Amino acid sequence: MPHIDSTENTPTNYLCRLDNKGLIELTGEERVKYLQGQVTADMEKLSAEGALLSCHCDFKGKTWNVFYALQHQDAILMLSHQESIPGSIAELKKFGVFAKVDIQDRTEQWRCLGGAGAEIEALIKHKFAGLPSAHQQVLSNELGLVMCLTAPCKRYLLLLNTKAAESFINEYQGELSPAVLWEQYDIQAGIPEIRSATSKEFVPQMMNLQALDAISFSKGCYMGQEVVARTKFLGKNKRAAFILLAEQAAEITPGDALESQAGENWRRGGTVLRVASPAQEVQHAPQQTWILAVLANDTEMGATLRLKAQPQLQFKVQSLPYSLE
Repeated sequence: MPHIDSTENTPTNYLCRLDNKGLIELTGEERVKYLQGQVTADMEKLSAEGALLSCHCDFKGKTWNVFYALQHQDAILMLSHQESIPGSIAELKKFGVFAKVDIQDRTEQWRCLGGAGAEIEALIKHKFAGLPSAHQQVLSNELGLVMCLTAPCKRYLLLLNTKAAESFINEYQGELSPAVLWEQYDIQAGIPEIRSATSKEFVPQMMNLQALDAISFSKGCYMGQEVVARTKFLGKNKRAAFILLAEQAAEITPGDALESQAGENWRRGGTVLRVASPAQEVQHAPQQTWILAVLANDTEMGATLRLKAQPQLQFKVQSLPYSLE
């Protein structure tokens, strides 16, 4: 178990196995052109040195998947939560038969790790002959890839083949930390994720993906583009993602309903996207539960919401690390 620094509530060195991640691989000469017509990011800007955050939507603009697109050798890799993979890959394959592209679930061939600190940086330098430093900057070689994330603090996401991942873990001197730490940092960075319970529920702007540069409004047509563009240019979006904190540990599931107070009554207030309650797994972690949830976009910082299934569990809205303007 990692020891949490009581002053900042964050471990200085940690390495987590992110076994809940899944991977779709696209190969073939039309892989970029094909994906360009399917997802929200401008895939022509993808490079071996830089990842893209993006969304895969249905024709109504509702989101199947939120993923990082990474270029590795002759393939594009879509890294996301495993629960997003089945729906997303089925839709990609449905239209992929008309293009020179091969689409495969490669989850079993790769391992995802997340970590930070001096020891992790030294290991990355040893394995990749360098260290990515800018947000979503990537280094890659025959072992796999490493991507730097700078919010809410500098950390590294590693996507390695199974043998390289085993070697990396063996060379790390500390104990592995639970993946809930990484989940907490993603929530504090305001990064959404789709699970089975939230699939096809939200257009990308309801999850702040425009603020995370995951949507191109200047590229050509893609699946769901009309709805995504209309949401932006006609100001039709009434919802956004917010970070919330409860000062107690709790078990919550993505898709759970939140309620907001209206006078003396409580009414439907939003939907949970991501949850992290580190105290259940991490030594000396504070009794807290962090969630990222879709709420009304006029929700004010400091507002109180409660979990519908556990009304005694109340959350306060925290500040976002980016602007929604």
